[in-house]
Amino acid sequence: MSDWLPALGQAPRRVLSDNVLDELRAVIVSGGIEAGQRLRENELASQMRVSRGPVREALVRLEQEGLVVLERHRGARVVVLSRDDREKLYRLRRALEELAGEYACANATEADFDRANAVVEEFVRSEDSTRTPAAAADFDIRFHDSIYVAAHNDPLYRAWTVLRSQVHYFMTTRMMLRPDYNETWEREHMRLLELLRERKKSPCRKFIGLHVEGSFRRILLDQLPDDSAHPAEVAHDSR
Repeated sequence: MSDWLPALGQAPRRVLSDNVLDELRAVIVSGGIEAGQRLRENELASQMRVSRGPVREALVRLEQEGLVVLERHRGARVVVLSRDDREKLYRLRRALEELAGEYACANATEADFDRANAVVEEFVRSEDSTRTPAAAADFDIRFHDSIYVAAHNDPLYRAWTVLRSQVHYFMTTRMMLRPDYNETWEREHMRLLELLRERKKSPCRKFIGLHVEGSFRRILLDQLPDDSAHPAEVAHDSR
């Protein structure tokens, strides 16, 4: 043991502010607190039965994740994403995810593929009645998170974690499930996993770009362009 280290006690498994952070994030992402609503430290601390310190720390971290805005002398409020904010968010997500797909094609292990496949299998086993917009967003985030894990690129994963909460929040609060959602979600994500397993970087990058763009447009209830309405078919034709 190094003799220059001071005597250190055993570190707690989780800091109290981490628990507060997780609770607040979950409520915001689920839409339980409306966009623009004030978050008062004293009220949150009283409700969660903690001091104001952990709440303050959690709010700072939520601001870093893009879920909360801290205003001088006015406290915190849940972020309101404008149309321009959403477009910038998804353009950045598309660029990052295309890169993650390329790295995953090169670096992913069978365990990584199994992890992504497990999310799809869980979706297939779930009951149609439980596939709410919130549940759909959770499945989607978990699957795409597995791609970043499979990329084995730490800076890229850190960049994704900065966006992830905002993407999740946007999907949960704005997603409208189309009549063919149950079929298209499984089909598109299985096709993406297939391209990753085949290590096809170019088709995988193209598919991911169309997939993310299609998801964004569907959430906005826009009409998909004819050439990107079926990203799985486009990817099947790619060489």
